Amino acid sequence: MAGANIESNPLLQDFEFPPYDAIEAKHVRPGKYALLKKLESDLEELERTVEPSWPKLVEPLEKIVDRLDVVWAIIKHLKNVKDTAELRAAIKEVQTEKVNFQLRLGQSKPIYNAFKVLRESPKWMMLSEAQKRVVEKQTKEAVLNGVALEDGRREEFNKIKQVGCIL
Repeated sequence: MAGANIESNPLLQDFEFPPYDAIEAKHVRPGKYALLKKLESDLEELERTVEPSWPKLVEPLEKIVDRLDVVWAIIKHLKNVKDTAELRAAIKEVQTEKVNFQLRLGQSKPIYNAFKVLRESPKWMMLSEAQKRVVEKQTKEAVLNGVALEDGRREEFNKIKQVGCIL
């Protein structure tokens, strides 16, 4: 799909409500690959500039996670209500890349370390109870996603996660 078509892909547009009527199976592959490329770039930038604070860590991370979740939820919804062989094939093709990105996100040492530093800093006491729960949840999820595993063990863990991924 050409650049102009990527720009007009309804999955990549800013919207208040998903444009379900405009989304077709042909939008899934190029839309998801373009989105993952953008989110990978955003993640790399966050890792380079991460600071252990709510606005410099949690807010940009949430934007990345939310964008991925929103687009994937749209795709899943379409599969549930407008299922076609073409849509299933497109989803199957991009699902592995989505899971790989989620693993990369969950195993980011710079982000994990920033959460740990935030938890142990004086800034911790200035966070609301809800914000503290978010930080604690993110730290716990990183451990459960294998952030602390050595490379060989992490590869094994990631293969298991790939096998277990289903839409």
